[in-house]
Amino acid sequence: MDFNKVTQGKAVPLGIIIIIITYLISGSSSSILPFIFITGILVGIMKNEEVAESTVAAFLSTLIGAVVATVISLIMMYMSYGPIYFTYMLYSSLYSLVFYIIAGTIGGVIGYYVYQELDIKK
Repeated sequence: MDFNKVTQGKAVPLGIIIIIITYLISGSSSSILPFIFITGILVGIMKNEEVAESTVAAFLSTLIGAVVATVISLIMMYMSYGPIYFTYMLYSSLYSLVFYIIAGTIGGVIGYYVYQELDIKK
């Protein structure tokens, strides 16, 4: 697996954009965990050469996308409720961030195997 090959193409940036757009559309009122999982599946389908490649691509896209969504959420909470609620949200957001990254990475692996099961020839 070549790291340059993983970051090459449109799969990782597209995954990041999908995560950010679904976060902005859904708002902070709902969990974006299912959307991140589905985005991981899509990235795994797009990066289908090796299972390691699709896993790393899904990991990168969910890592960057979830961090950006968490930062946006924390900024909105700080502006709305002040610094005391911000510290509480910071700690709970770190737990959510770990779950988002795990779900996206698992989605990437599942996306790779879905592509292999579809048996699409290039």
